[in-house]
Amino acid sequence: MDTWILLGKELNYYGIRLIDNKKCQIIDDNGDTKVQGVIRTIRLLNNYAQKQKEMLLSLWNEVVDTLQGVSPAPEIVDDNIINLFIFSLKDFAQYLLCFDGIEKTKYHTAISMALTRDVKTFNRQQIYSIPDYKISIDWITRNISRLLYISKLLALACMGKNRVAKFEIKTATGIAGPWTRLELPLLERVFPFGHGIDERTKGKQKQRRYTQGLQAYNNDGRVGEGFMWRELRNEPFSWADREYEDPYPSRSLLSR
Repeated sequence: MDTWILLGKELNYYGIRLIDNKKCQIIDDNGDTKVQGVIRTIRLLNNYAQKQKEMLLSLWNEVVDTLQGVSPAPEIVDDNIINLFIFSLKDFAQYLLCFDGIEKTKYHTAISMALTRDVKTFNRQQIYSIPDYKISIDWITRNISRLLYISKLLALACMGKNRVAKFEIKTATGIAGPWTRLELPLLERVFPFGHGIDERTKGKQKQRRYTQGLQAYNNDGRVGEGFMWRELRNEPFSWADREYEDPYPSRSLLSR
C-alpha cells in the first residue's frame, strides 16, 4: 500500500473522500454529499477549529469564576464526587503545562490556588460543576485536535499523488501479541516479517536501545559505553490478577 492510498483511507475514515489533489467529497451540515475544493475544505476546518478555541477559552474563564467562590459553611458531599473534583483540578494543572507562558495567566493562578486550598472551603456547586467543566474541556480539546489533524492531512493531499507517494510509510516494530500496541491505529499494528527468522534477529540486534553509545565500540582503539532502556512497566505481576495488576492497557479496562 502506497502513501497516497493510505492518506485516502485515513481521510475517508473522517468522512472526506479524495477525488484528486484539488477536489474532495464531503458531507455538509445538512447531511448532503457535495464536492468542493480541498483548499476551501481546509479553510472551513480551520474556521471550525477557531470557533472551538473561542468556546474553549470561554469555558476556562467560567472555571476561574467558579473557583473564586468560598463556602460560608461546610456542606455534606459524597466522597466519590470530592475525589472526582480533586482529580479534575489536577488534570487542569496538567493541561496548563502544555501552553507557553501560561504560568503568568489567571488560569494558572486560579488552578494553583485551588490546589492549595482545603476541600472544605469549596461549596457544593463548585465541587459538582468542576468535573462537568473538565469533561467539556476534554471534549472540545479533542475536537480541536481532530479538526487540525484533518486539515493537515488535506494540506498534505494538496501536494499531489506523485509527491505524496514518495513519502516513507512508518511501520511498527516490536514483540507481537494480543496485548501489544493497542494505542496504535490498526494499520500500524503490523510490520513486515522479512525474509525469515534471521532477518527478524538482525532487526532486533540493530534496535537503538542495543546500539546507542556503542557506535565507536572497538573502533580505533576506543571503547563505547552501551545504553539499555529499562521499561518500568515491564515489572513482574501475577497473571491470575492481571486484570488489576497488569500495567499495560487492555480491553478489560473498558468494562471497569
